[in-house]
Amino acid sequence: MGGFRYATGTWVYGTVGDRYLLGGYRQGLDIVESVKRISEIEGISGVEMIYPADFAAGVENVGEILAISGLDCCSVGVDLTGDPAWKYGSYSSRDPGTRSRAVRLTKETLDAAASLGADGINVWPGEDGHDYPFQVDYRRSWEWFRECLTEVADHRPDMKVCLEYKPREPRARSLVSTACKAALICGETWRGNVGVTIDVGHALQAGESMAESVDLLARAGLLYHVHLNDNYRGWDDDMVVGSVHTVEFLELAHALIKAGYEGWLSIDVYPYREDPAAVVGESLKFMEGIFSLHDRIGAETIEASLEGEDPLSLLARVREAMLG
Repeated sequence: MGGFRYATGTWVYGTVGDRYLLGGYRQGLDIVESVKRISEIEGISGVEMIYPADFAAGVENVGEILAISGLDCCSVGVDLTGDPAWKYGSYSSRDPGTRSRAVRLTKETLDAAASLGADGINVWPGEDGHDYPFQVDYRRSWEWFRECLTEVADHRPDMKVCLEYKPREPRARSLVSTACKAALICGETWRGNVGVTIDVGHALQAGESMAESVDLLARAGLLYHVHLNDNYRGWDDDMVVGSVHTVEFLELAHALIKAGYEGWLSIDVYPYREDPAAVVGESLKFMEGIFSLHDRIGAETIEASLEGEDPLSLLARVREAMLG
């Protein structure tokens, strides 16, 4: 399928609660049933997991579950949001004990991911940031975060540490909020195994061009992992891929191909009310359709349009290919 490998996260079969219905809209499934159902989605060959939530049975047992399913573990995310201990930050907490605990948990995640054959972990520091003016010392928060990220990277130089940025939520303002800030702090670690996960929904929410952010990160050698979803830009809705920003996803596809991206495309959706398999399956089919559309138009045609700064002729080709 398009030459890319597709994955999705175990959370698609969770309770999918929101702040108005904390208990969620469905009964969440255990890790065994979640992985089994994910393995039944056509085109999905990998799964993302969360540490420690998905590892209650132990790393060895999780490995057996994956082996039975035929799925690869593409990444393991460290949970730095789902514990009240992180309410004032994890890597950027002013409490040294909290920072140490966050680093220790991340090191455990690296070890678990390595045991499962993944080439890296995902770090989304959702609680690192602030809610009010004068709440944090910005410089010290940044320095504490960088120090922790560097220590984590040094624990397993053979494993990728993928930092996922987001403009806000759960904090009103996230510390690592944009592609540029993520690239900056990764560079400040001076570690070759630290890079960026671009969640395209977060890029949209931040007002970025998905394709431009991919180009920026690829240019810096920091494009490590990709999460796919869609939203209306105002919030991280985690909707079916391409349900809103269809043409921009074509530009994203061109950027990924041009960058020579060879990593996973992980479908990071949050199906509150819809069937998870249908949401993931439709997202995958949409991306494959977008790559097919890209092939029909031709990379050379797109590059010629960019060279001549002639978007209208290319948009006409896109319209004709899509609508006739």
